[in-house]
Parts: sequence; structure tokens; C-alpha cells
Amino acid sequence: MADNPRRPLLNPVLRFTKDPRPEGITGGGKNARDVRSDRLARQRRILSAQFIELAEQAQETPRFNGHAIVYAKMFDDSLAPSWTPGDLFRSDRGARLVTPFGMGYLVEVEAKQLTTLAQHVRQTDTAREMVDISRIEAVRFFGQTEATRSRSLSEIWEAAPETDGGRAFVVWLMPLRDRDAAEHLLKAFEDLRHDVIAPPPSAIRALADRFDTSVPALFRRSLRSVVRGGDRLNLAMREYRQKRRSRTTVVVPSPRALGQLVASGALFRIEPVHQITTTAPGVGTEPSRPLPRALSDLPIVGVVDGGLSAASYKPAEAWKAPPLIPDGAADKKHGNRVTSLIVQGHDWNNNLRLPALYCQVGTAQAVPKASAGLFLDWQDLVSYLDGVMAANPDTRVWNFSFNEMDSCDPECVSYLGHEIAVLARKHDVLPIISIGNTPGERLKPPADCEAAITVGGRLHDKSGAHAGSCPVSQRGPGPSSMLKPDLSHFSKVRVVGGIVTSGSSFAAALTSPLAAHTMARLREPTADMVKALILHHAGGQGFDPAWGFGSPGASTLPWECRPGFVTLQWRASLRPGAAYYWELPIPAALRASGKLKGFGALTAVLNPHPMVSDFAGPNYFSIRLATALQCQRGGKNFNLLGSLDTDKVAEEEARALDHKWSPVRHHKKEFKRGVSFDGSTLRVYARIYARDLYLYGYRSEDIPEMETVFVLSLGTGNEEDDVYNQLRDQLGAFVETATIETDIDVETDGG
Repeated sequence: MADNPRRPLLNPVLRFTKDPRPEGITGGGKNARDVRSDRLARQRRILSAQFIELAEQAQETPRFNGHAIVYAKMFDDSLAPSWTPGDLFRSDRGARLVTPFGMGYLVEVEAKQLTTLAQHVRQTDTAREMVDISRIEAVRFFGQTEATRSRSLSEIWEAAPETDGGRAFVVWLMPLRDRDAAEHLLKAFEDLRHDVIAPPPSAIRALADRFDTSVPALFRRSLRSVVRGGDRLNLAMREYRQKRRSRTTVVVPSPRALGQLVASGALFRIEPVHQITTTAPGVGTEPSRPLPRALSDLPIVGVVDGGLSAASYKPAEAWKAPPLIPDGAADKKHGNRVTSLIVQGHDWNNNLRLPALYCQVGTAQAVPKASAGLFLDWQDLVSYLDGVMAANPDTRVWNFSFNEMDSCDPECVSYLGHEIAVLARKHDVLPIISIGNTPGERLKPPADCEAAITVGGRLHDKSGAHAGSCPVSQRGPGPSSMLKPDLSHFSKVRVVGGIVTSGSSFAAALTSPLAAHTMARLREPTADMVKALILHHAGGQGFDPAWGFGSPGASTLPWECRPGFVTLQWRASLRPGAAYYWELPIPAALRASGKLKGFGALTAVLNPHPMVSDFAGPNYFSIRLATALQCQRGGKNFNLLGSLDTDKVAEEEARALDHKWSPVRHHKKEFKRGVSFDGSTLRVYARIYARDLYLYGYRSEDIPEMETVFVLSLGTGNEEDDVYNQLRDQLGAFVETATIETDIDVETDGG
């Protein structure tokens, strides 16, 4: 058991207020040098023959107002956005790019133009079109294999949960661009109603009918607006007319009806609705635990779980939402366990190195126990969460210690992962989500939520420090270049009831108080800033698929600077087409030897919305960030912390090695032997890149400013070196304390 005196107050993180210096960049484009001449003649023959074959098959494939969907597969060396085949597939020849898909693109083509396309492929001498032809490997019609992601109909039928009237699925409508073709698709979808598909029963409607005046007005209005909008299918069709993209849950009565639905050609994607689950509960009595007296001063964590019934934790319940899941079906044992760790996890586990961070909770009872056999519609859950978040705007951190039973698709972001990210961006809240437990092959939704801190499990050693990987916890990385988990934390813990149990649920629950207190400590906090600070201080040495970027420590909290270091944080709005630079002086302690000696870490988190596409698979993100800490050396800029040069390697290599399109960048390095440098300043470089603009109707000049947060640490590691005050004094008016004074007790146990 740790029994240390109150920890000393460390220097607070500093907010850097200097504006960046942008430099315009002239972009390139396709030209004759980009033609793969070694295979151009061969691809002319292959593609023209395939287009002729498609023309002959057109009467047998689903068409909408004469438009069919073709999958154009690219060669492995041609997946970079620079090689998007928009010059060959143009509207004036009856073809338009629809969306990235798999190893290429979906193209909406007028069936009557397929023969003309074949002829054009054989004859064109336009350089940009020849580039496209030499980089497209093959074309074929989009069909059942693509819609089901290569799973058989019997496989997805058996995986879907049973509910009234059949089995439940999530379907994505094919995102057609032609207006008349889109209306034809909606007519085909409407014709499937009753015999092939039906909307699921609505738990939201039943919940709204029970409301009284004790329910917050924002919550009532939010859910009643959903009810007034009509059933699931009507809402999906209305959204499709507005955006040409939509998804919804449907109930399918039989395997035969499922085959009809997929064969209609109206679907881009179909998945079973996987039920969500928690770690199996154990047994134990509920002890009385002392809580702080000034509970109302504590930060609040929203707990989306099985509810709260433990009487000893009712005083820590700041608010309670109307339950989505009734008491008899809710997993209250798991909800109690998670709540006990969020409120006072350090008391339950005083043998572990955890900071003493008490919290209040808000309870959203939304997770059924596995034995209840209750069908939970994902759309109902998302609508419910939207209302609860709107009704509790002061709750900025939300704990999700539940996961779907099946693993994430290795390419596609899950429905829940995407929708929770949309809610997080809408309400500026930070979700803390468990990575999921065994069995399975990889992390489980909604752990693939880009806006969240996804937490994996980790064991502890005899001294209470983080040790090896948890055998119960899943691993990453996530789909679409996501580096998941973000963190790992203790997952074998003692919880309410006095029992010891394991699971990533509890690692997430221990992380939530840290996030809530960080949010409470910062001036003008944002969810991304809190996330960046926690990842920055995680203590890892690069990304690990089991541990993420590391594990939170107890000796230095995210809003503090380690002894011998200085940490700056700032926000910026960036656009593509320019490189941005922030210059700052080099602290004297780092250059005292004539070389740069010490440590550095740079973390950046990009908010990729609105440029994310829930149906783009590997291309979920249409925007990315490159960043580096640089010094001058020999007249050139040198990346001090090291980074793969993603502009000079193949796209697949950059995605695999550097997760090029991840919205999180984290560079860390020790340069203890010294780095030669010129001048007296460092600079932070950042640049935004965009792709797939046709998905959003943007031109390059229309791309909105993208919000990004940065955290930079520099130091020698020697507590005698006053790096903190050296840099603060040098920056002068361009820096200020990033924290606010608070009475929240942050005394910690352990080192």
C-alpha cells in the first residue's frame, strides 16, 4: 500500500499564443511523366475488353435510371490520392466517381456509355487519361460480394440478432450522384418494404411516451423530434434525398428476403446489428466507502453503462437520465463496478500507482446484461445519447465501458464508432472507450471511434507500476489508419464488492477521472486538447498495438510539466495549400554543450470533421496532418524528433508504417548524444493534405479550416536545469499559464 505525503505542485503546462507563419505551396498534377508506360498498352487492351464485357452484362445487373455501379480496382502502386482516376471517369462521358472503395473506387456509369468508354480507353492520347488507364488494374460491376464484404448471406444471417419479425441489420444505401438515378433507387427501396424489410421496434418512442416534467427539457425535445420524424425507413429515405447517402437499421424476415434485399442493388453495405456487451459480472457485497465531502466541486463523468444501484455511490451521482434499458434487463452489476472505479478507483486499488482523483458521475442506463436477450437498436442508442449529452452540457467526459461482441472490420469504421465520433464533435465531449475483451481477433466497436481515447488493458507488477499486456484485453490497430488503442491502463483491479476482476472496461474507467480532471484544470478546454495532453504524457516509446502510446503515470499529471521539462500547448485552424511554422527559441539548457542535447516530444490531434466519410472504408479520413519539430543544420531543415517522409514513399508503405492518414501524430525522441544545429531557434512545422473532394462537393479553395491541437515538450531530464523558466522568459508575451486555479484535490498515492 502506498502511503506517500502530498505530492509537490509541479509547473503548469503553458499555452503558446504566437500565430503561425504560413507559406503557400504550389501543388502539382498529373502529367505525361506519371504514365506507367511499361503497362499502358496492356491496360488499354485489358480495360477496353472489360468495358465491352460489362456492356454485354448490363441488362443483368441492377441499374437505376440506366446507371450502374462499377468497381475500378487500382494497382498497389497507384493508391495515393494523386492517382484518383477522375480524368477518365468524367460526367461528359456518362461516368462519375462515387466513393473510394477497397483497393480503388466506385464509379457511377450510364450503362449505354460502357461501349464508348471501351473505345475511349483504346484511343485517347490525353496524358492525364493515360495516367489513369495505366494505373487502373481492372473494372467490374459492384455486386453481392462487395456489399457483404465477401461474407456469405448465410453467414451474416446467422450473425444477426433476432427481434420481432425477423433479424436486424444495418444497411447503407448506394450513394448515387445522378438525381433521377437516386429517386429510382429510393423507389426500389420503398418497394422492398413489408415483404423484405421493416423498421425495428422503437425503444425511443416507448421512452418518450413515459416522459414527465422531471425529465430535462432538452432531452425531451431531442427524443420527441426523433419520434415525430417517422419510422426508420422514412427517415433514411428523407436523409438520402438531402445528402445522397444514408444508413438505417432494418428487420428482415427470412434468409430469402435477405437475398432479395442484397440483389436489389440498392445497398452499398450491409452488416448484422451486433449486440453490445460488458465484462461478465461476479458476486460480492457492497462495502461502505468514504467519499469526499465537497462532492459538488468534483468533475462529472457521464457513465453509459448498466446503471447505478449501489447505495454507497448514490451521493456521487450528479444526474441520472431516464433509462433506455429497464431495470430488470440492465447490467447494473457492471454499471456499479465501473462507477466505483470512476468515483474512487485509487481507493479500491491503493496498491497501484494511481493519482487520487475523485469524480462525480452522471448515469445513462443503456447497456443490457447478456442474459436479458434484449435487442438494442443502434439508432435508438445514438438518439438517446444525443439527448442525454444535450441535456448535460457541463459533462465533458463520457465513459463507454462496453463493446460489440464481434471484432472491427479491418477496413471499415463501424456504425457505432462513427456515430459516437459525430456526437463527440457535435457536443465537444471526450469519449473514453474500452478496446474490448477476448475472444476475437482485434479491437471491438465502438473502440474504432476516432474522437475517443480508446483504452486497452495492462497488468501491474509487485510495486504497483504498469507491467505486461493484459491477456483478456484486445489489441489494435484500428481500421482506416487509426492508431488504437490510444492508451493502456490497469485492467486487473479491485472493484465494488471487494472482488478482483479483469477487463478493458476497467482500464477505461480508470482513465476517465484523469480526463475529467484535465478538462476541469484547463482554460478554455477542448476535447481534443485533453486527449492530446493525456497521450503526450503517456510515457510510451512509440505506438504499440497492445499498449497504444503508453500508460498514464501518477507522478506527473497531464496539465503539469515534468521536472527538467517545459510543455507548451496551442490550437490552430489550418487549410491545405500552405505550410505553417511556429518559431520558438531554444532553451539555454538544451544547447549548453554547443549541440542540442535532451528530449523532445510533439503530439498533434486533428479534428477531421466534416471531412470523414462513413462509407469510404480505408479512406474514412479525407484530411490528414503532417507535423515535425525542426532545427536548422547546414542550411537545411532537420526533423529533430524523426518522422517517416510520407511524401516520398509508396502510399501503402506510408499507411502501413506511419499510419499516414491517422488524425493523431505523436513523435518522441531522445537526442542525448547531441545534434548539430545552426542558429538559435526551433520551429514546429504543420501541413494539411486533402483527398476525395468529390465526396463533399468541395473544390480545393472550399475546404474549411481544420481545427488542430498541438502539445510540445522539451527538456534535459535534469531537475537542476530550469528549462521551464528559460523558455517562458524567452517567449514573454507569447505564452501564458494554460491552467486555472481550482480547489479540486489532486493528491496522489504512489510515485
